[in-house]
Amino acid sequence: MRVVIDTNIWVSGLLWRGSPWELVRLAETGRIELCLSPAMLTELFETLAHSKFQPRLAQLGLTHTDLMIYAANLASVFDVAEGNVIVAADPDDDIFLRCAVTAGAAVIVSGDHHLLDLGRYAGIPILTVREFFEQFEHFSGA
Repeated sequence: MRVVIDTNIWVSGLLWRGSPWELVRLAETGRIELCLSPAMLTELFETLAHSKFQPRLAQLGLTHTDLMIYAANLASVFDVAEGNVIVAADPDDDIFLRCAVTAGAAVIVSGDHHLLDLGRYAGIPILTVREFFEQFEHFSGA
């Protein structure tokens, strides 16, 4: 099952324990396939490089480059075409929607209210991490 997660979920999953980390672990074990686009990789790289995350990275003994290599190797990367603005309130969020459509994702997992307020896009549900885990068996066919 293909899943698109937004940058905040990636950051939480890569730097801390908790539900976002459990979501990343599902990809590690092959139970889901995380999907990224080049634009999403760039955003993740820039976010992880932010000074506010450097103490946590140092605590983990990692660099943002280490985590980028990990994420890029863990996920499938899809070339995503540009298009018209989808989320007028925050057009930067369009990259997640476009990636989900291109990848044929079953779900988008986000903590961003601009995406969550949509509820779904092109038939793809947009859920919080908690909602995803509540419905995981439905999505995975388990």
